[in-house]
Amino acid sequence: MKKYIISLLCMMPVFTGCLDIKLENQFSDPDAITTVDTARELLATAYSSIPRYQMEFSVLGDDFYPTTYANQYAEMQNLYNWQDNAITDLSSQVWNDYYMTVAYLNALLDRIDNVKTEDETGALELQNVRSEALALKAYCYFDLLRIYAPAYSEDVLDRDGIILKNRLELDFLPRSSVRVCVEEIASLLSEAAKVSNTGNAVYYFGSDAVNALRAEFELYRGAYDAAVEYGLPLLSDLESRLTETEYSNLWTENESQERIFAPYIFDSFYINLNYDRESGDYFCLADGVTYEDTDMRKSWCEYQGPQTGVRSLGKYNRMYYENTEVRYINTLRYSGVCFTVAEAYARDGQPGEAVALMNRYLGARGCTLLDESLSGDALVDAILTEKQREFVGEGVRYFDLKRIGRPLDRYNAAGNRTSTIAADDYRHLFPIPQSEYRYNENITAGHQNPGWSYEVAE
Repeated sequence: MKKYIISLLCMMPVFTGCLDIKLENQFSDPDAITTVDTARELLATAYSSIPRYQMEFSVLGDDFYPTTYANQYAEMQNLYNWQDNAITDLSSQVWNDYYMTVAYLNALLDRIDNVKTEDETGALELQNVRSEALALKAYCYFDLLRIYAPAYSEDVLDRDGIILKNRLELDFLPRSSVRVCVEEIASLLSEAAKVSNTGNAVYYFGSDAVNALRAEFELYRGAYDAAVEYGLPLLSDLESRLTETEYSNLWTENESQERIFAPYIFDSFYINLNYDRESGDYFCLADGVTYEDTDMRKSWCEYQGPQTGVRSLGKYNRMYYENTEVRYINTLRYSGVCFTVAEAYARDGQPGEAVALMNRYLGARGCTLLDESLSGDALVDAILTEKQREFVGEGVRYFDLKRIGRPLDRYNAAGNRTSTIAADDYRHLFPIPQSEYRYNENITAGHQNPGWSYEVAE
């Protein structure tokens, strides 16, 4: 196969920040992507580059408390305490990594019209590749928007969102408004959904994944009827996907019917939560995250590590302790769609439908059912509480807290509250990194997020 990205020497600065080489300059040989196989291979590179910051966003949220070992990992302890320098460092990595994936996707989408197919099978596969690339790009933009822009509301539509990089060629672009960013994400997902991409492995962004993401995106922007429209059809056989076997398989190398989209990996994941196997972890489960004894999630979400009386995170962390290979990162799953649709029902004035759906889920998990009279804020709170239990340690809670505008408390290793991060704290909007605005004259001091510095090196 022809080489379509330049050497690792040029790729490394993107991750290390040692040199300033723009992402769009890292691709060469425009004639390399001329077959369906080479198109799929470049898409596989994009899949493998999807950023993995689930642990860091869990630390920023309220899934964890620090343990006595947290001070031994100053970088993560500072992140837990929302210190400016720690968030600035994380922001630089997050920005570059997401836009690296976008750059791979732009390289593919820029060249896909030149790909020749020999038969109908090849033509259908090329349609799938394009659909997956569009959906994955929407996925990246959606995460970036949630990280760098204010929580969605009609009042923020004209404020700065993210940079929409739709060309492979090097462009110094301004930040688009939240309104334009939302329209772009919706357009990418709509275009991706035109292709019936079913039957593929879960590490491809197939049709169910597209609709799951569309449902989550519509909930984010308050289009509750659309969230139900896209999400509800995925839940027709929900109970069969929520069995104890399928849940356990999420945290093994086995296939699980609960997965919708789960990138396949060959390296370690979540090992940075662990101080060492003999001593324990830097962070443990927060006191508010508890499980009934009958709840099938308990044995996989809680893990009794070497620290006496400390509830460690299970899931990937348990896999690390038990030397189980991590092969899938469970990014989208049917239980998540259930929460999306239930919350949309609750916020759209349909509490009966929300409770009924939640009780299907809770019954399958082995939990106490919700009171059928629940409605309004109490119902939404109940849904989000169960959602945190389901996705604890997976980075989901942080985005929910920002979306609903809820403050969060910080604790010390003794379990005592030390501070509270207000819902309107400026740090909820990550800073635009210096690596972006150093050469981009369209990102001026006025385009930096409020509260953050704008320093251009001489």
